Amino acid sequence: MERKTDDLSFEGAWDNQYENEKKTSEKSLKKSEGPIHEKPAFRGQRDIVEKRSQIVMSAKKNTTPKIEKKNANVVERLSSKDGDDFDVEW
Repeated sequence: MERKTDDLSFEGAWDNQYENEKKTSEKSLKKSEGPIHEKPAFRGQRDIVEKRSQIVMSAKKNTTPKIEKKNANVVERLSSKDGDDFDVEW
């Protein structure tokens, strides 16, 4: 015995979507010829002779910032000794 298909059930909605996609795919296959482009007109050959004696270019700007050297204070002995307790707050 076959069940009656309902549009609100999953099977009914699936069947409806499948039928709609079949109809639209047939229409889209007929229209898939694509646009027709015109062939560009040939503008002719250009024989241009360079007459400049020099080429002027703008100067390259330096974008890297200058790095300043930091003076480090170097000591001969450590300020702490082995076994010292440090109070560190995180």
